[in-house]
Amino acid sequence: MTIHNYHTALVTGAANGIGAASVRMLSKAGLSVLSIDKDADALSNLKDETGCEVMVLDLRKTDQIYDRLSSYQCDVLINNAGLAHDLSAGFLGATHEQVDDMLTVNVSAAVHVIRALLPSMIKRKSGHVVEMGSIASLYALGLPVYSATKGAIHSLSRALRIELNGTKIRHTEICPGRTSTSFFQNAFPDEKARSSFVDQIKNLDPEDIAAAISFALNAPLHVNVSMIELTPVDQAPGARVLSK
Repeated sequence: MTIHNYHTALVTGAANGIGAASVRMLSKAGLSVLSIDKDADALSNLKDETGCEVMVLDLRKTDQIYDRLSSYQCDVLINNAGLAHDLSAGFLGATHEQVDDMLTVNVSAAVHVIRALLPSMIKRKSGHVVEMGSIASLYALGLPVYSATKGAIHSLSRALRIELNGTKIRHTEICPGRTSTSFFQNAFPDEKARSSFVDQIKNLDPEDIAAAISFALNAPLHVNVSMIELTPVDQAPGARVLSK
């Protein structure tokens, strides 16, 4: 089953950035896409552009996730919603409300969205779950809370693959490096700190991530692309090179 055999998709965090690029990619491929975000205006613009269906939903409200999504049947889930608050403030610099917000949106909401949509996939023995991870889950980047949330997604993805074995449902974790999106507005509210971090190199574009997702979806049915790590050419996360 390639992307052209899938008919319906659901994208969270769809209003802009990687989510919006994914909606465009899926819509262009002929899928009927439900785009979910709390930004009603941006969703309206995306609907006008792509013809997708939209749902305004705050994923921090767990009951609403189940109330509104449990009856929805989709072939593809792009679990993209995520955020970061003031990464330059360090582990102790963020407020406890900001920490809770990252944990809730990045981890809890992702888990509950899967739980709401997975039963219908299992019943049909068909579907593809795509988790938006990060290289922050794979390397020590000095972003403790954000890295912890993406580390949880990494562990979830690996463990869920085991539980899904035999269901015919595929599961892919996408782990991007620096990507040019509005994510950095919250991640680095100080413009100088944001510029020094974001403008050092040529970052990935959201369309690059959407292309990676498309690659995983288009793999033959017997192939599961378990994880894709992609970074800008000039970003090499890991230990420092002591000499060259």
